[in-house]
Amino acid sequence: MDLLLLALLVALAVWTGRKLKRFVASRSAARHWRSTPGSSADNPIVLRSGKQMDQAIAAVRCQCGGRVLSLGETPRLGLRVARGRCVECERDVDLYFVMPNLVN
Repeated sequence: MDLLLLALLVALAVWTGRKLKRFVASRSAARHWRSTPGSSADNPIVLRSGKQMDQAIAAVRCQCGGRVLSLGETPRLGLRVARGRCVECERDVDLYFVMPNLVN
C-alpha cells in the first residue's frame, strides 16, 4: 500500500511539473508577443509601402510559433489592421500597421 501511495505521489508531482512548465512557457511567449512591433495599436509596425505590409504579414509568427494566414485588412483610427489566424493553434491574430506617408 505504501508503494502504491508513493507511486501516486510521484506521478502527481511529475504531472504538476509538466503543467507548470507549459504555463511558464506560455506566459513567456505571451510576454514576448506583447513586446513585438505590430502586436498592439500602441506599438504598430511603421511601413513605407503596402508591399512591406504583405511581407510583414508573411513573416509574423503566432505565440505558439505557427504561421499566420491573412484573413483580410481593415482601417481603424489611422491604423491598418490585418486579421489573421494561426495554422497551428487556430488563434486569431491582429497585426497593427501605420503608414505615415500614405492616407489610410
